[in-house]
Amino acid sequence: MVASLDSSEKLSSEKLTGKPRRQVLLTLLLGGTVISFSNSALNPAIPVFMSVFDVDIVMSGWVLNAYVLSMSVGLMLSGYLHKKFAFRPVYLTAIIGFMLGSVIGMCAPSMTMVIIARAIQGLSGGLTIPISIGMLYQIYPQHRHGRVMALWGIIIMMSLAFGPLVGAYLVEQFTWWTLFAVTLPLSAAVTLMVWRFLPNIGSPKVDKTFDVKGFVSLLVWLLALMTWLSTLKTDFHTSLASVIETSLIAAIFLISFMVWWAYERRQSQPLLNVRLFSNTVYLHSTIISVTQTLGLMVGLLLLPILVQEVMGKSALWTGVILMTATLMSSITTHFAGKRVDKYGARDIGILGIVLSASSMLLLAWCLYQPTLWLLIVIMSVQGVGVGMAYLPTTTVGFSSLAKEMVTEGAALNNISRRIVSTIFITLVTVYVAGRGAQLLAAGNRQSVGTAIQEIFVVLAVILFLTIFSARRLPKAV
Repeated sequence: MVASLDSSEKLSSEKLTGKPRRQVLLTLLLGGTVISFSNSALNPAIPVFMSVFDVDIVMSGWVLNAYVLSMSVGLMLSGYLHKKFAFRPVYLTAIIGFMLGSVIGMCAPSMTMVIIARAIQGLSGGLTIPISIGMLYQIYPQHRHGRVMALWGIIIMMSLAFGPLVGAYLVEQFTWWTLFAVTLPLSAAVTLMVWRFLPNIGSPKVDKTFDVKGFVSLLVWLLALMTWLSTLKTDFHTSLASVIETSLIAAIFLISFMVWWAYERRQSQPLLNVRLFSNTVYLHSTIISVTQTLGLMVGLLLLPILVQEVMGKSALWTGVILMTATLMSSITTHFAGKRVDKYGARDIGILGIVLSASSMLLLAWCLYQPTLWLLIVIMSVQGVGVGMAYLPTTTVGFSSLAKEMVTEGAALNNISRRIVSTIFITLVTVYVAGRGAQLLAAGNRQSVGTAIQEIFVVLAVILFLTIFSARRLPKAV
């Protein structure tokens, strides 16, 4: 990493206005576009990976899991790096690392190498997200945070929206490795813009030491988590020895996680500031963002399977459906951001949760006789719900923190979302595969569809429960 932040070189964020501020905003938005696009573009290719590399849904699901878990490591490192270095050098290092992951993915001869490429991209993406949010909160005054984050959310959602559509087109017209190649020119453009436009600003220079013990313990429980998830069986009739083995690994994960959590809470300079959860507004906004992420990630995983494998439609239809949901979310986020600045996030958050949870129930009902147009309508409802519930509540949560803590807060929020979603997605893939096989053996021809239907019902219940968190948010900022 390049030299640490020097106060003599640091440009005051208060003096960054007008055109320079807009250039920074444009740079960060383009960087977020690349990361978000890559996050969703590979999802329509999950059935393709299953076919090309002859792997099952659990293995192909690691295209998502590897990205999410490695992003968690990047998120944790970002808290230390933004206190030690300026924003620009950290961002440059991250985006170059992302390009390296793209190159490895293009040349991958096996599913294992694809997963490694995704892990590298995830690590890099994990560094950029908190830095971007932290810089935006520094260069814009508090009364504009809602609008700025709404714009950030729109761009991110639009990228997520077009990612599956473009990904589906590339897979059908060319081949899977073009999903990695398409990000290279965009990443190169971001690199040049970061070098040209991002000023040498960051948090005030502090004597922050690297939390080695916290990082090592983090890697231990992440390794235990990955091991536990990889040992889960799709066969519901596993032996007692296998159940005991899996349970022991799960216990190691839980114990190592609790040890790490207790250690981090006691540190004056933790790798990840878990003490931020003592802020009630921030805590409940994070709970909402975690559960809304579950809804998004499950949709990204299961809809390609449902549309392509169960309904027998093309990957392009998967892209259209996912694009519709995220477009509606983008539009809603724009209007919701303006209202949050005036009225707070409580009421709009509750309404968004009700809509997103209801969409899960509608999806479960729809699967009795699924049609493409009905799926589009239901996913549009989900998009509106997510747009009202996710970013507005998250914005209020970040605004409840001191400016210098926003980057750490963004890191903690993002890693919470990604760790929980990784566990949930893996459990979902295992359940769909195992339950589907069980139902098929019992004579149910719609076995996979039925298993997916049950997942949607469970997810709806989880989302409805977060109304209690939304009620703890302020009515006005």
